[in-house]
Amino acid sequence: MRFCSLSSGSDGNCQYIEHKNTKILIDAGHSGKRIKELLSLIDINIEDIDAVFVTHEHMDHCKGVGVISRRHNIKVFANENTFKGMSPFVKKISLENAFQFNNGKAFQFKDLFIEPMPIFHDCLGGTSFIIHGGKEKICIITDTGWISASMMEKAQGSDLFYLEANHDLDMLIGGTYTWAQKQRIMSNEGHLSNENAGKVLSKLLRRKKEKILLAHLSLENNTPERAKKTVKDLLLGKNLQEGRDYFLEAAPRYLPSNVYEWRKDEDTFNK
Repeated sequence: MRFCSLSSGSDGNCQYIEHKNTKILIDAGHSGKRIKELLSLIDINIEDIDAVFVTHEHMDHCKGVGVISRRHNIKVFANENTFKGMSPFVKKISLENAFQFNNGKAFQFKDLFIEPMPIFHDCLGGTSFIIHGGKEKICIITDTGWISASMMEKAQGSDLFYLEANHDLDMLIGGTYTWAQKQRIMSNEGHLSNENAGKVLSKLLRRKKEKILLAHLSLENNTPERAKKTVKDLLLGKNLQEGRDYFLEAAPRYLPSNVYEWRKDEDTFNK
């Protein structure tokens, strides 16, 4: 199984997952041309992508969905509300390439087992994903202001956590955003903070050298250094040490992250 964050943040989101003969994207929040370029940086041909799974209808997650589906005959999976919400942006998707799922109902797609979960965000019913490939398990949760007990339960035992750490609370409160924007981000339908991410991870990590990618960092209200330090400090308070118990990366905003790869009983990650 392989995973790479191709880009992460309000300028565009896209993640790549591969297992056996199956290659998918989570979100396509760039132009079709840019998604093709990002894939080429990790030596993947966009023609080989089987499907894109869409978390929600905001443009930084769905901008290129329609284009890459029409141009490269790629299947699109989303729930009913997300399909409705993104239709003005993605335009027409052929009936043979449009697949609707229900949040909370797991299903198989080729070599992957997909568990879609609801998120708590100001969108029309967005989704987070637990994705199984053989013995490996990946948890993808972004664009949510809260993580429910059900989400926590399903995330248990993951080998990789792609988890939102959107903002540093002090930077957000002291920043230039309007008070209405600050309230929206801090609400249960906004975004997880660095501290939120650290607390969630402190309850999920099992000291099995899990891979953590902190995702969707705000350009104005966060930095990779702050996000990583806050999370590491919180985890250290639970006697969880980076390098010994887990590996940590802040997902780059514009370029691919490390490529994480599991082979049989070994796991490696390489640039």
